[in-house]
Amino acid sequence: MPFVSVPNCGSVGVIRDLSQHELPINAWTDSSNIRFLDGYCYQFYGYGQVYGTPAVTPLHTSPAISPTGTRYWLYASDKKIYAAYINAGAAVHTNLTRQTAGVDVDYSAQPNEWTSTNLGGVPILNPGNKIDPPQQWSLDPANRCTALSNWPANTYCKSMRAYKVFLVALGVTKAGQEYPYMVKWSTAADPGAVPATWDPSNAAELAGEYDLATGGDRIVDGLPLGDALMIYKENSIWRMSFIGGQDVMGFQKVFGESGALNRNCVVDIEVDGQPSHFVVTANDVIVHNGSSHVQVLDKQARRALFQDLDTAAVGRTFVFKNPFLNEVFICYASIGNSVPNKALVWNYKDKTVSYRTMPNVNHAACGSVDNTLNGTWDADGEPWDSDLTKWNGPDFTPNASRVMMASNDTKFYLLDSSASYDGVLPSSYVERVGLSFGTDVNRKLVRSIRPRITGNDGDTVIVQVGTQQTPYSPPTYTSMTYTIGSTLSCDCMVEGRYIAIRFENGTAFNWRLDSFDIDVQERGRY
Repeated sequence: MPFVSVPNCGSVGVIRDLSQHELPINAWTDSSNIRFLDGYCYQFYGYGQVYGTPAVTPLHTSPAISPTGTRYWLYASDKKIYAAYINAGAAVHTNLTRQTAGVDVDYSAQPNEWTSTNLGGVPILNPGNKIDPPQQWSLDPANRCTALSNWPANTYCKSMRAYKVFLVALGVTKAGQEYPYMVKWSTAADPGAVPATWDPSNAAELAGEYDLATGGDRIVDGLPLGDALMIYKENSIWRMSFIGGQDVMGFQKVFGESGALNRNCVVDIEVDGQPSHFVVTANDVIVHNGSSHVQVLDKQARRALFQDLDTAAVGRTFVFKNPFLNEVFICYASIGNSVPNKALVWNYKDKTVSYRTMPNVNHAACGSVDNTLNGTWDADGEPWDSDLTKWNGPDFTPNASRVMMASNDTKFYLLDSSASYDGVLPSSYVERVGLSFGTDVNRKLVRSIRPRITGNDGDTVIVQVGTQQTPYSPPTYTSMTYTIGSTLSCDCMVEGRYIAIRFENGTAFNWRLDSFDIDVQERGRY
């Protein structure tokens, strides 16, 4: 076997839940900041700071667009709500916190308790506690947020979501009494307005209440899917549908063993042409279409994910989608961290898993950004060889579908807007260990690696070949430098029973590994 080819080396992605020596040759056992897309291994594009410095540390962010086309990003801290937007080319941060007699009345929110929704163009943010009612905003920076109009006094909810022309409160507290199974919905709202009543006793309106007490698990969150609102409890998923008549809403239990881990752990995507929900549950990651579900990380990364979560910070876990690249990010605090510093990234077209470091992100959302954030070369602070922009052209991702990340470092980051990570060269690598080439008896001699790597000519990627006596022992590596645009082969003389291969960035900000060949000879047993 003089040459072993590894084509489409990004088509499988990382597999951590199975024995590494039994994986396909084009599977990887570890990676960081490498994206698997279209069969290739890309260094993840980075992020850059936008909108200047937030006025407060953002715990939650949500996009909103005014009737005049102004693109806002609302953000909430533990105590305040602000709007960030561009005015005359400059970033503006406007305080929207509710007031009484001209004085801010602070909120009492905690990380990953805020939820947000939009009903007919009206943005609504819910602090998710038992003290502060849902807040609405008029899309005018001259106006502050106010308590949701017509919302009943001394009433609070864990989450609030828009469904059709209704608002739905999930997990309700009334006058200090908690109703953890309650679903409370409004009457139908007029276009551009909030509902006129939430009174279930008013027979002339459609408002109502229903307790999902079956099973005893509490309501966590909800999100629309097709013609229904899917309600996520701790260990079950229910469908709420508008049926009209006296009941108004109908309820049906869909799944009895899967719920949602936290608020903001569900996102809508389209898989194989079907509208679906991606859900992080208490012990699994599933995708469902409202009738059937699939364990998308099973035999790939499910166990590895939950073993990497810091148990004290599990409640900080959340998800968001990056639709332009067909990705969902599971953001979590890894062991020893208290704020999400890592993401498992699942590509729902290619069905691959990758991992990337995250800049202490409290929350992130997908939405539209101001056109001026794309910028031109003259206004661009990144070095040319680390930038994704073309001469006077748009950034890599269309501005109608951008991911805004709210960092605990009091920054807003725009995802996939640069090759650098806020101006810093990231550490990126992809690694495969435990290669036996069909036999674990004989030793192997690796004489060269011939990769196909593209990027900026002159930049370098480090190629490493390692040996292992057992498939589980740590490799001993020999390193070589691959210069993009000139190197054809990385020559070496490395011998061992099991072989490991690793590619990591040297000076390259932006590189892609398509495939590679291994010049390997089988030797004797000893």
